[in-house]
Amino acid sequence: MLRPRLLSLILIFAPALACGHNDVSETIKALTAKIEVQPTADLYYQRATEFRALQEKVHAIEDLESALKLEPENRRALVALVQLFGTDKKAPPLISRYQQFAKTKEEKFEAHFLLTHYTAQLGQLEKACSLCDALHLMRPNDDPALDLFHAGLLLDLQRPGEASTVLKKSANRTKSIVVRNNWIDAALTAGQTETVLPIIQKELTSSRFRSSWLIRRARAFLILKNKKSAQADLRAALVEITPRINPERPDLTLIADRGLIHALMGNKALAKRDLETLINSGYSTDAYRLLSDTLADN
Repeated sequence: MLRPRLLSLILIFAPALACGHNDVSETIKALTAKIEVQPTADLYYQRATEFRALQEKVHAIEDLESALKLEPENRRALVALVQLFGTDKKAPPLISRYQQFAKTKEEKFEAHFLLTHYTAQLGQLEKACSLCDALHLMRPNDDPALDLFHAGLLLDLQRPGEASTVLKKSANRTKSIVVRNNWIDAALTAGQTETVLPIIQKELTSSRFRSSWLIRRARAFLILKNKKSAQADLRAALVEITPRINPERPDLTLIADRGLIHALMGNKALAKRDLETLINSGYSTDAYRLLSDTLADN
């Protein structure tokens, strides 16, 4: 139920699926042998992906730079390198290069998003929001990821009403369940209970797992100053979630929801313990932002 900010909206470089250290190492050996015979930008990109899976960032960067020496306009390698550079000053020149050779609508959109993403990483959220306005005009398809990203920036800027507006328009356009749920969460943060409470009530009558919707209704009840009903919903949500959490390999989404329940019930110590688990796991901070914000507000 927690909102994703989706900073990796279009970044196409990601670690290989977890398949074991030895498997990745063997893949690197095979790619190295091919590179020694006839190096290509694609082979360097593939090996960089494997190095990233091993968290060998230096080697990944070296391979991506080698790929771009062979093919200066290799889109995949360029985007991947920008992602690895993060807020490093080496990123902007690469973004400018992409903007110069981008030809298709999709490429121009991606190049502009790289700049927007970089700006957001620098903490320049107002400027990133302005850049999002241009992205909305350039939108190459109906993918809602841009809307989720933009709404996330607005939420970080403490402008939940605007975030709700962006997400509601997106939900109407895309019919995406993910966007709709994020809109409901943003609307609750903005205090727009009358708009979303009927939807929450309907979901509670039809959903197999009700905990996320019970938490949403509890948030609505708290806004409406109905603490007794909120506490009842939170207790019911906790009863449902508890047996679903595997102590050996817990679902981090459930941990985030449990932490939020504790936070809303005023059990700060338990909420902080779940938050610590999420932080130590390396889980995306955006996936438990609502928990963090609730603890900060109380």
